[in-house]
Amino acid sequence: MTLKASTTKLRLPIFLFLLSFVLFIAFRIFDLTRIPVFVDEAIYIRWSQIMRNEPSLRFLPLSDGKQPLFMWATMPALKIFSDPLIAGRMVSIAAGFLSLTGLAFLVFVSTGNLLLAASASLVYSVLPFAVFFDRMALADSLLAAFGIWSLALGALLTKKARLDLALLLGFAIGFGLLTKSPAIFFYAWQLIIFLFLFDFRGPGLRPRLTKLFASWFVVFLLSQAIYNILRLGPNFHLIGSRNQDYVFSLKEVLSHPANPLMGNLKTTTFWLWFLFTPPLFLVSFFSFLGKHKKPALIFFLISLSTLFVQAALAKVYTSRYILFAALPLIVPVALGLSELGERLKKHWLALFIFLLWPAILSTVIIAMPEKANLPFDMRSGYLEEWTAGWGQKEVAAYLIDRAKAGEKIVVGTDGFFGTLPDGLVIYTQGQPGITVIGGSPSITSLPESLTDSLLDQANTVYLVANASRVKLPSAELARLELIAEYPKPARLDGTHESLLFYQLTH
Repeated sequence: MTLKASTTKLRLPIFLFLLSFVLFIAFRIFDLTRIPVFVDEAIYIRWSQIMRNEPSLRFLPLSDGKQPLFMWATMPALKIFSDPLIAGRMVSIAAGFLSLTGLAFLVFVSTGNLLLAASASLVYSVLPFAVFFDRMALADSLLAAFGIWSLALGALLTKKARLDLALLLGFAIGFGLLTKSPAIFFYAWQLIIFLFLFDFRGPGLRPRLTKLFASWFVVFLLSQAIYNILRLGPNFHLIGSRNQDYVFSLKEVLSHPANPLMGNLKTTTFWLWFLFTPPLFLVSFFSFLGKHKKPALIFFLISLSTLFVQAALAKVYTSRYILFAALPLIVPVALGLSELGERLKKHWLALFIFLLWPAILSTVIIAMPEKANLPFDMRSGYLEEWTAGWGQKEVAAYLIDRAKAGEKIVVGTDGFFGTLPDGLVIYTQGQPGITVIGGSPSITSLPESLTDSLLDQANTVYLVANASRVKLPSAELARLELIAEYPKPARLDGTHESLLFYQLTH
């Protein structure tokens, strides 16, 4: 092949890689706080703030049975970005970039085709599933990034066992285990890759197997050594007990095998249909018509088997929990797009046609999330209910201004943790003169902490609560002066929740 022909062949992949990076940045950075702080985001960011200020509490998330790597990564981001929500979400964006590059590397290792690798990165850059959660300060994008790299490094290690690759794979799985417990699946993924990608017919089978098994032993030792760093924290044992709140034991699953399996599988299909979008969901099956059937089958099997196990085990099942298991489906999507591109004789045309829908939906998610066609659990949790933090940044700004004007502020909230009070505290922490006090999720009487604070004439006392949680008798309600109301997007039945901001009077 001449240099000119080689340059021409590289032109489209290079263009697609550059386009992927541009679209990735545009879809992740623009209007990053358009969706307000979510309940778990508030908790994670608050933990990060505490851990940053108090070195002895670096394992604080273990108190709730959560692995701390995402919060550790957020700590330096808090120093860079003044808005704590942006700081946390930038960590997820960085994790998303790891996923984008990891997918490109994974496809290249599996197919040796640079154009397919570029196509996979382009799909990821506009995929609504990835766009939504790369913009949230949650651990799921970070888990997905380590999952993708465990696949890519695992595929490379299976083809050519080397110590450096084993070490890198050990780090990927180990860091995944420091992020969330489902990283345990990454071990099983290596077996599937081995069964399909290992050359059982090549020369020197026994020494190659021995070398690979030795490499796996290194992977296991290193990843477990990294995970066992958590034993330095005082509540390591809570990870296992907290996991039981989210998954059924094997004995429980065998006693009721169809429940929740069948319902969760229907929900999973629904999520994939909407968040991968119908064009990409359907085009993935065209990957079995081309010359790259084996990698398509491998990553279909990896993804679907993991989703099946999750559906069988999960007590609590939301769309973000399956992100890490769904992203390997981008590989057959990219292969299916390539196959259609060859049939159309225009690879770029297939990309444009089938990526238009996901790109439009991602744009709506960014610019007008309340109008986006999102699954019910996402609309409810991130936009509509008490878990969505509409108005909290505005309330915090008001309180900070009043404190700077000399007021000594005490503000009570509904709930002891989560969107309230943590959603307020992340914005007001470090501000002198502001005390935030969490309370009962259901406010049936004025909290004593607030009424007692009012006895000190120097205090100005406020209450911030979701409207559905304020159930005060009329006499006590009369003591609250409404300063502002922040309506949340309407539910499907036309009703809506609101955040209410009151001042308590004598």
